[in-house]
Formats: sequence, C-alpha cells, structure tokens
Amino acid sequence: MLELSAEELKSIELGILKDVADFCDKKEIKYFLCGGTLLGAVRHKGFIPWDDDVDIAMPREDYDRFLKEYNKKESIYRVNAIENNSKWHMSFARVEDYTTTLIEGTLKKKYRNCHAFVDVFPIDGIPANKLEEKTFMIKQKIFGIILNASSFCFLPSKHYSDSKDSNISLKNTIRTCLKFVAICLFSMINTQFIAKIINRNSRKYKYNESDYIGLTVFVWNWKFEKAKAVSFEERIKFKFENYEFWGPKGYDEYLTSTYGDYMTPPPVECQVSHHSFKVYKNEV
Repeated sequence: MLELSAEELKSIELGILKDVADFCDKKEIKYFLCGGTLLGAVRHKGFIPWDDDVDIAMPREDYDRFLKEYNKKESIYRVNAIENNSKWHMSFARVEDYTTTLIEGTLKKKYRNCHAFVDVFPIDGIPANKLEEKTFMIKQKIFGIILNASSFCFLPSKHYSDSKDSNISLKNTIRTCLKFVAICLFSMINTQFIAKIINRNSRKYKYNESDYIGLTVFVWNWKFEKAKAVSFEERIKFKFENYEFWGPKGYDEYLTSTYGDYMTPPPVECQVSHHSFKVYKNEV
C-alpha cells in the first residue's frame, strides 16, 4: 500500500465531509463544523495547516437519524458508531473511506486497522444545576478514561503537542504516566460496554431543553467543549477549502469557550499534529 501525504489525506477527508454535508442537506439533518475544523474555517478558511482531521457535530436526534440512514446508500464511505456496529471501539461516530487503511498505533491491535475518517460527535444538553453539571462531567470523565484505557496500548501521549500550553513536554510526560497506569488498571474492561454507558448517560439531558450544550463534553474525555445553546440555534455557512459548510452562528462564544484567544495560533515549534496514525491507499 502507498502511504498518503498530509495533503492527500486532507483531500480524502474533504471528500468525506462533502459527501456527509450533501447527504445531510438532502435529508434535512442538521450538522455543524466544530472543534479544530471550525477553528480552521474561521482562522484559515480551511484546514489548520498542521492539523490532519475533520470534526463535525450533530444534535442527538439528528445524529441518531444520520446513523440509521447514511449507510443505506451505496458508497465508499460508511459511518461506524456503537449504535450500529457492535464491535466499535469509540463512544462517538466516524465516517470512514473504505478505499484507505489507517493504522492507529496508539490502539490495541484488534482496533488498529481503520480508515481515513471524519469524526461525528453528538450534541447533548448539560444539566442546569451547577453541582449536578460538575458531578455529571466528572462521572463521564471517569468513564471516558476507562474507555480509552480499555482500547489503548502503551505508547507515549502527544496530546499537548499542538497546544499553546506551557511546559508541553512535562504535561505530555505526566499524561503518559497516567495513561499507562490507567491501561494497567482497565485494559481488561469491555470497551463497547463502557461506550454504551457513556452514550446512555449523555442522552439524559435534551439538546433542545438546555441552556448549555456539550459537543464532545460527554462522549470524549479529552475535551470538554461547552457552549450556550443559543450559539447553536442558527447556522451560517463557512468557507472551508473553497467549499462552504454549516457552522454555528454563535461561533465566537463557542470557540472562545473552547480555545480562549482562538485567533492567535500556537508557537511555530508547536504547530505539529498530535496524532499517531499513518494512512495508506488500498491496492486496487
């Protein structure tokens, strides 16, 4: 197999995003650019130059519809989630390009062979009571750590590599140590069982009944992305690599909450990918 360059991978990911966006528009399924993809659209009008993935989010009801309907069409793309794939190893969905093979070195061997992807996160509500919110987030954080520990293998963490944090090397070392301890404790736990618990818990608070919403806050323990629900009431189009995709009208509140001064990029020496995968084009 031929390893793809960073630009070739971005082209494939853009193809997935276009297909998902066209499908969602046709089926009236609401989606938003989110995370680093929305940041890239706002700051760079496309991919963050050193980033190598795409993130979108959907309100839970739209997310469920998407999981049920997307795979009905014949395509090189397929969405995988714990809701439609009993062997899936994550608590959120990915739309994958099956003409590629992605080798994720941080995962256990049985989860390692995947495909070039676009991440799809459900958007859920957040408890109105502050103590209840804090308790719920801690609980989901713990489940997220157990989930990752059950699917990861012993490789150093690169989580902070592309951040503006100080002492990046120290933070990655500490995170690596904690990761190794967690793997030792929880590696025998059933990954799918934990993923189902995480999603079952996150469904308790409705997207359309909450003042605040969480994009990856309940299903992915690396990020706590929280926003005012009003920021996601309306959508506007954002230019992204010469195409246009939907994002939240209240993007400034969401990006500020998630990244702080989001228009200032990290130092040049930190402008690197924090992922550890390689992607190949399958032989015909």
